[in-house]
Order: sequence, then structure tokens, then C-alpha cells
Amino acid sequence: MKKIIYYISLIAFISFYACDETLDIDADSEILSPDKKLETIQQLRAAVIGCYNGLQKPMETEWMLTELRSDNAVQGTPTSTNAQNIEFNQLDMFSLLPTHAKVYDYWMDSYANIGRTNTVLKSISLATNESERKNLEAQARFIRAHHYFNLVRLYGPLFIITEDISPDEAKLKDRSPVEDVYKQIIEDLTFAASDALPEKWDDENLGRVSQLAAKTLLAKVYLTLGQLSEAKTLLLDVKGSGKHRLLPYNEVFAINREMNDEIIFAVRYKANANGLGSPFANRFAPTSSGNAVVNGDGSGWNFPSYDFMEKAYEANDARKDVTVSTFGNATWVKNYVKKYLSPVSVTYDAENDWPILRYSDVLLMLAEIINEQEGHVNALPLINDVRNVHGNLPALTMVTSQAECRLAIEKERRVEFAFENHRFFDLVRTGRALEVLNYQIFDSDKNFYARYKDIAPKPTEIVKEWQLLLPIPQREIDSNNKIVITQNYGY
Repeated sequence: MKKIIYYISLIAFISFYACDETLDIDADSEILSPDKKLETIQQLRAAVIGCYNGLQKPMETEWMLTELRSDNAVQGTPTSTNAQNIEFNQLDMFSLLPTHAKVYDYWMDSYANIGRTNTVLKSISLATNESERKNLEAQARFIRAHHYFNLVRLYGPLFIITEDISPDEAKLKDRSPVEDVYKQIIEDLTFAASDALPEKWDDENLGRVSQLAAKTLLAKVYLTLGQLSEAKTLLLDVKGSGKHRLLPYNEVFAINREMNDEIIFAVRYKANANGLGSPFANRFAPTSSGNAVVNGDGSGWNFPSYDFMEKAYEANDARKDVTVSTFGNATWVKNYVKKYLSPVSVTYDAENDWPILRYSDVLLMLAEIINEQEGHVNALPLINDVRNVHGNLPALTMVTSQAECRLAIEKERRVEFAFENHRFFDLVRTGRALEVLNYQIFDSDKNFYARYKDIAPKPTEIVKEWQLLLPIPQREIDSNNKIVITQNYGY
């Protein structure tokens, strides 16, 4: 039976589910008092599963802060006066304020699950068996690092919370420099990438963090920091393990092939499990489609941009039909994300997992590093492996320089990880965000964005460097009566 354990995250008490010892669970719950401590190994194991379930809530808004702020997606009805659509407009057009609700929601939901991991780590001594203790600690530290990695890339300097603290203690915590946040992330992932975890779990434990997942995420962290040699060593370890491989693209996302050999780590969902299903089939299906696309109609969120639909894919790329589609007739057409679509009997309750780390990411990150260190000739075979298996596309033959290879990798990553929340981070990491995003607004999607009232007359630039970071939620600043919390520049 699930139990609800209460803990403190920053300045608020937030409740969360800790579940039975399986990643496929029911949502029946027993409420514990707020000051209840983990007292048994069974409760500790259950609390670890609660950390996995806690990954779901931030995913509801993560695409808004990443895909919608990239050139992959737009708010599909820019003239709408609906409050939800106005919030999407502000994200899409980089015109948001620190009071933006989704900026706050993602922040709080992420810190809520960081709080869950801290509760686990505080009580880790309940595992008296050393092997199990290290194993559970590694799982919790990976999840904590995953959240901090996303938060630091989106918000910059953060509050580093690594233990259970009281509300008054939380108010005395100030933001730490980005360098310190990354130091904590690397420390957590280095522990998780040790021999505390198996390289890959057996079928009874699908969905848990593995050693190879920790190595892959740590490699991505190093790549983001420009520490290419450190990232390369880890990626070669993952590649050389033989535990993961490329599969046909349609199989990677099939609900009857979940946690297949290409998936290194994913946020898991289960339909018909009292609230643990995925909402994205309905959220991303087109509006006014009735039951034609998914039972219960769609919200039309994460609307693929015309730039993406018309320019991202090469002819006959097999990934397109898996990822996106259109709905409508000769007079109107609506684009929509298809990657997370599966039949639902209840709205917002689909089966589809959301992949966080895939083997193709290992190959393309490795290609990026090799291109920088050795040149394009040695990088191309890795790119072509992904193109051939996933896109059913021929090998690249026109790439003749390191610079051309960088753009080829960027293009490949865009279609390979479309609507998996990679694109914005990739553009920022490679220093291409301002050029690409402003080009989309003023050139490739010019006719679409002309419908936005708030950019007429058009400035010369919509997206500026400081806007690549989100604001610290204003409620976080206003509710602290102990210290003055600084806001990000520009907000």
C-alpha cells in the first residue's frame, strides 16, 4: 500500500507518495503524520519508489520551458485570449514575468522531489546491508542530480538543499553559484556511476536507475561544462558495455516495447493505475479532434512549429511519422506531437513512458566530442549509425569540415530527440540559441509570429542572452522575510 510521507522543501511542507516496491503501483494511500520518520527498511524502499513517482509532476511543465522556448514548438493559437494560451505565448515569445505560473510550478515540483530524495538519504542507515544501502543511496542521488541539472540550466544559481531542514532554516538559504550547483551534481552522479548499481537492471526492476544511466547523465553534465575528455571516457564505457543498442525508431516508443534496449532511463507511466498514467496523449492531441486522434479530444499543446514540420526532416526520414502528424482538412490543418500517443480509456491516462536518456544520445554526444577532438571524419560513422537505423537515411557524404559536422549533429539531434525536451538545452550549450530562435521568429515562421500582437512593430531581436534563463519565481522571493534573494538579470 502506498504511504504519504510529509517533508519540508525550501519553505513549504509538501506531501508525496511513497509506494510499494515496484515501479508499477496503485495509488491507494495511507496518510502518515507530518512528523513521521522513516523507521523501517520497508518504508525506506517504498520512499525510494516515491522519488521515481515524483519525477512525473515536473514533466507536466518541463516541455513548456524547453520545447516551447525552442524552435520546435509554438503556441498554436497566438490570438487566443485564453489564460492558459497567454501563458504559453509569454514562454514562446520570451516575454514572461517572474510571476509566471508555470515557472513557479516547475520550480516547486522539482524541489518537492529533491525533498523526497533528501528524506531517503537522511534515513539511508535503515539499510543495514551495505550493498543495498549504497544501491538505494545511488538511486536517490541520481534523481536529485537529474533535477538540479535541469534547474541550473533553466534558472542559473540555485538553492542547494541536500538535507531535511525546517522552514526557518530554509529561509536562511541563499542561492549558490552555478559552479557550486554543478559540483553537487557531479558528486551525486559520480557516486551513482560507481559499482553501487548494476550496469543494467533485470526485468523485475525495469525503470530503476542503472550505473550506465548515471554514467550517461554525468557525461551530459561534463559535455555541458565543456569537459570533453571526462565526458568521452564515460560515453565510451556506456558504448562498450554492450548493454544498450539502437532499435528501429517506431519500436523505441512502442508501448509494448517500453524499457527496451535503447532506453537508458525514462520517467515511467502506467495507465489505469489511479493517477499514474501519462497526460500527454490528450495534452498534445489537436483541439477539436473529438475521438479521432485520442479518446476524449486533445488540448493542442506543444504545437509543432511550421519551421519544424517543413524544415527539420529530410525526405523519407522514418522518424517523422513516429514523432508528428497533422489533423484537419483542405482549409485548416493542425500539427501535433504523436510520439506520446497511445489509446486511452480515461483522459490524461496513457501508458507512454517519457525517455530521458537513450542510446542514440550516447552516440551523438560521442560524435560531438570526437568532432571537436579528432575532426569530422571520425565523428561521421556515429552519426550515420543513428541516421541509418532510426531514419532509414543514407550516410552523410557532403560534410567536409568540423564546422559542417557541428551543424549536421545539431540537425540530427533536432529530429532524433524532437519533443523529448533536448532542443533548447542543445542550442544553449552550443551557443546557437539566439541565432536559431530569432531566425525562427523573423524568418522561417515569420507569417505565424506576425499574428502575435505584442511584437508589432517588430523589434530587431526578440530573444536576448539574459532571457535564456528563467526568472526565479517571484513567490520564492516575496515569501522570504529572512534574507533578500536576488533575481536573475533582466527580470
